[in-house]
Amino acid sequence: MATAFKVLVNLSWGVQREYLIANDVEPGLDHRYKTRDNWQDVIIDALINVPVGPYLPDNSVQPPIATGKVASVEAVDSDDPAVSGIQRTRSQFIMADIWRKQNADVNANFLRHDYDELSQKQIVADVDFWENGNRHPDVYDDTRRAIAAQEKRYAEQN
Repeated sequence: MATAFKVLVNLSWGVQREYLIANDVEPGLDHRYKTRDNWQDVIIDALINVPVGPYLPDNSVQPPIATGKVASVEAVDSDDPAVSGIQRTRSQFIMADIWRKQNADVNANFLRHDYDELSQKQIVADVDFWENGNRHPDVYDDTRRAIAAQEKRYAEQN
């Protein structure tokens, strides 16, 4: 069995989505899985970047990115057809023990990476929500429109 890791991620606007952990993060998590009883601790409650729209077949436009909080993780068989259509997280994440000790600016600066301006605004708003409980409906409305536009582009390419 080839091991993959499925996470349930809470988004700041109240939605939960399943993702597979990014390919380049998997080896580290797999090592913990094989060698520690508490392997989940590194990822539970972590802040993690996730795509909130589809990737396009031609990769012409990256989907909007948001920062969610990991609610649960489980090891799964990567060859299982049940996980074949699940999107992967992005590589940027901050363990709960770390992000809770840092301020929102430090965490958002790391997580916003080199994403487009809209995704960076969503990430900053998400980090503010996870750290301080502040909601940013105007930012989410912009992201919701970007998700709809990405879904339309996806439908046109399929």
